[in-house]
Amino acid sequence: MTEEQARPTVIFVRTTSIHVQSNRECAIKITVTVDQPTPEFQERLLALLAEHAAYVEVDTTWDRERARRYYLALPDRAQRILKEAATRDGYVSADDLRDGEDSSLRGHSAALKRILDRGVREGWWPHGMEAPIQAQGPGFGKVVGYRMPDHLTSVFRMAINNTSRDW
Repeated sequence: MTEEQARPTVIFVRTTSIHVQSNRECAIKITVTVDQPTPEFQERLLALLAEHAAYVEVDTTWDRERARRYYLALPDRAQRILKEAATRDGYVSADDLRDGEDSSLRGHSAALKRILDRGVREGWWPHGMEAPIQAQGPGFGKVVGYRMPDHLTSVFRMAINNTSRDW
């Protein structure tokens, strides 16, 4: 096998998990994977799912793959915030993130939100995903730290420690 043949091909794949409930029990779990969906097909599939929305529950759980993709899409400084919070059991103070006495954390929360929204647009995860990290502070503009929900720290820690850009 030549080196060119051994090189993996990256293909965009959209995966959606669907849980169909009956009497509040999960009767069927379907995972739909579509390689390189056309916009028309994607719209038709989403319309079909919307038609049956009363019976469809979209999987909005952060898993390792979603967490990894979120982390890798962030700018470097926002990656640091996420990584520090995950490795510090869910909380990192602003003082621990500052490079110097007078450095500011202004604007970092916007990048965290922007990537969450981009993931929905790009089909990396569905609408309704919980924000994995939130700025903490007394009010508008002043950040005293960042908090990650306890149930997400291990998922993000594992994803961050095993990152690669193979998508």
